[in-house]
Amino acid sequence: MVFEGRARLIVLCALSLLYFLLMATTFNALGLVLPFMVSELNWNWAEAGFGFTLLGLSCGLTGLVPAVMIRRIGVSPTLLSGALLLVAGFVTLSLTHGVWAYDAGTVLLGLGFSACGTVPGVYVISHSFERKSTAIGIYFSSGSLGSVAGPLLFYAVHAHASSWRAYWVIAAVLALALGLFAASFTSVKYATIPNAGNAAPPDPNAWTARAALRTVPFYVIVGAYSVFLLINTTIHSFAAQQLRELGFSDGGTASLLSAAALVGAVGSAVAGVVGEKLSARYLTILSLVAAAIGSLGLVIGAGWLGMGLFVVGLGIGLGFSYVSTAMLLLDFFGKEPNLELYSMMCMISTSAALGPALGGLMRDRMGNFDAVFVACAGFGLVLAVMVLLLRRPQAPRGLVAAPKVLVSEFG
Repeated sequence: MVFEGRARLIVLCALSLLYFLLMATTFNALGLVLPFMVSELNWNWAEAGFGFTLLGLSCGLTGLVPAVMIRRIGVSPTLLSGALLLVAGFVTLSLTHGVWAYDAGTVLLGLGFSACGTVPGVYVISHSFERKSTAIGIYFSSGSLGSVAGPLLFYAVHAHASSWRAYWVIAAVLALALGLFAASFTSVKYATIPNAGNAAPPDPNAWTARAALRTVPFYVIVGAYSVFLLINTTIHSFAAQQLRELGFSDGGTASLLSAAALVGAVGSAVAGVVGEKLSARYLTILSLVAAAIGSLGLVIGAGWLGMGLFVVGLGIGLGFSYVSTAMLLLDFFGKEPNLELYSMMCMISTSAALGPALGGLMRDRMGNFDAVFVACAGFGLVLAVMVLLLRRPQAPRGLVAAPKVLVSEFG
């Protein structure tokens, strides 16, 4: 689906606002709400971490579903169904009194995130803008800004209402409003339908999804993306508690997390612009190293050095990461099979969801999160070396690009 002129700007705005909400109210917010839920409902951290893992699993394992839905029913119905799932998830969390309801709510949020998140967003943007890196940078920057707003919004709501349940209710209302807005402006009546008679003939040497899945570079890119998700979900599960144990107040904790997200927002925008000139591979390496340094900052301590490394390292690492991996995938394999490849990358990277569950178990056994954050840093540095050694794959000859083949096999 292609949007042109003013329509593509409105669509970019709608998708960015929806992604802003997703990042403000799901992965980033849950880690802040969890300490209050754990305290009030008398859970342990293994139970809390498992719910976070379910959020990641339901989001990742359904990574190919949005691609199938987009190919078959279009972008707009896919976004609408995702918005309804988000509303159901937020309402369930607001009514939670036991672990099972909490787990069900996180599963619904993961399904909604998958349908409303980066798969349809990157697909529409990469097909509608010539300066793909800049547009994708704006999109992911909006998500990082959502990460800034999420903690502040939660603490503002909690301070006013003295209840974490009110936050989930507000999130449900916003999800419905922005989901409807995005679904409305991504309908086919605003899209440009290419004239088949004037369409360029398929490139016989272009990548197909099937061919790309047989290459080592694809799985290295997936590995890098998975490490980013591992660091992101694990840190946002436990960073708030770690900062409290280091002596920070609730306000100080929210400020540090928001500062890291603000650096990430700027980083995503900068990565989008820089990505027009600089190789996506080098951006990915920089992201991995920075994210590793940010993870270690939480272990160093509450001083300026540790917190500076945490805020700047995590912000740059995660801010650059989404743009760099998306552009690296486009750079290596082209835009035609990108919907399927990006979806497959999201699905395979579900392994990162094990981070919070294992981290919660380690915390219960060791009494702190230090080993968890050191492990995250180690994974980041290993993948940085692998990407450094990565070389562009040679496109197979004699293939006709047919990105829908893979989707039909899963449909």
